[in-house]
Amino acid sequence: MSTDQNNQKTCSCGYAKDHAWVVPKPSYSFWGWILVGTGISHPPTEVRFECDRCGEVFERITDPVLLKSHSYK
Repeated sequence: MSTDQNNQKTCSCGYAKDHAWVVPKPSYSFWGWILVGTGISHPPTEVRFECDRCGEVFERITDPVLLKSHSYK
């Protein structure tokens, strides 16, 4: 993991969270998966940002306030 000139975390390829190769991967609790699976929006317990090119997870979000922005609406 490195940091570019904008103080954004990047993977070893140099990609930041907003790059097309970087995918947010949410994790849900058991009941969260049940709700999301039935079409009900629910915030994840964690979001990992992973580069699909190199496979590196270079940032994790666990703050409940930020996680709400990653709910499916």
